[in-house]
Amino acid sequence: MRTPRIPAVAAAGALTLVLAACGSIAPPPVAPPDPAVLAALDRNASNSCNPSVASVLTGAGIPASDIRGLSYGIYRDELRDRIVRWDAWVYLNDQPGAVVVTLDEDCRPIQLYARGGAKLPGAR
Repeated sequence: MRTPRIPAVAAAGALTLVLAACGSIAPPPVAPPDPAVLAALDRNASNSCNPSVASVLTGAGIPASDIRGLSYGIYRDELRDRIVRWDAWVYLNDQPGAVVVTLDEDCRPIQLYARGGAKLPGAR
């Protein structure tokens, strides 16, 4: 019995599509941080990444009046005893779950997504 062979070009194309889908996280929208958004974040949690989170929330169109809470999750490299990533969990009024802003160790935004039933502005 002969086994079918996939042409090398088709296999390479499929691999390229798989890798592109896995490795392409769109950067979050950013804008100069709204001072009211930054103040709302500062009231909920003191963190040096608050200005970057405010920049992402402002870019996404989330106003200060929608923010009811904030907490940070950290990811630490235990071998070097350093923080390597932050997740800012932003809780919004009248929504379950949270909007999460992922930042690198220097507070540069990586991604923005919704969890637990929260919705981003413009999402269906």
